[in-house]
Amino acid sequence: MPFSALAQYGVTFASLGAGQQQALITRGNGDPNAAIVRLDETINASGKLTINGLEFNWVQPLDVIKLKGLGFTANFTIIDQKGEGAAPAIATNVPPETVNATLYYEDHGVSARVSLTKALGSQNSGPNSNQQGVIGAELFGVDYKQVDFSSSFDFGEMFGWNEFVPQLTIDAINLTGETRVSYNQFTNATFTEFDSGRRIDAIRSARASLSRRRGSHRPASPSSPAHARRGPSPFRSARHSTARLLH
Repeated sequence: MPFSALAQYGVTFASLGAGQQQALITRGNGDPNAAIVRLDETINASGKLTINGLEFNWVQPLDVIKLKGLGFTANFTIIDQKGEGAAPAIATNVPPETVNATLYYEDHGVSARVSLTKALGSQNSGPNSNQQGVIGAELFGVDYKQVDFSSSFDFGEMFGWNEFVPQLTIDAINLTGETRVSYNQFTNATFTEFDSGRRIDAIRSARASLSRRRGSHRPASPSSPAHARRGPSPFRSARHSTARLLH
């Protein structure tokens, strides 16, 4: 449509910036009102998205079979979605099936967990996003799984030592070195590939302790600085040292 048709919407030549005005003059061969422009309007289309899901959880300590401290948890989630109408919607990045499972041990100062997360591939864009200019093309993620490990060791409780003996924490993320991959409509058209690698953290920490001073306490005299009677801080801060390995 000619630019002059936009006046009914409050868009006039005088309301534009200098650069826009010059572009209209050039496009209209000297007459900005004769320049052909494109007018886009966004409207709401009828559409409905229905999501149904089921979730199952199982928490099982194994003390009942005399395996004290051992146990496992499991979670299974199913999601079904359906878009209807002139503009059917979709919830992106929602896997149709997800599994989480953890095997744990907690006793005698030792806490350890191995966790598995597995999710089926899901649609990551759309609908009708026409990825990379291809009509009808959408982005999808491939199936993904990840194994993690976390643990802590309280040596004081394990060996009956002093309660202020340092603790050790070891965490491992993505033990099997999985890679996240997405593709553009076809599985052989890789769109992104993210390799975070395997990460291992080892942290040694000492518990904070309270130091007591012997002898009676006397308040500082008004004439003396407050810090003159102030002894060592009653608290010793915890110390930490960290080692990290990346593969």
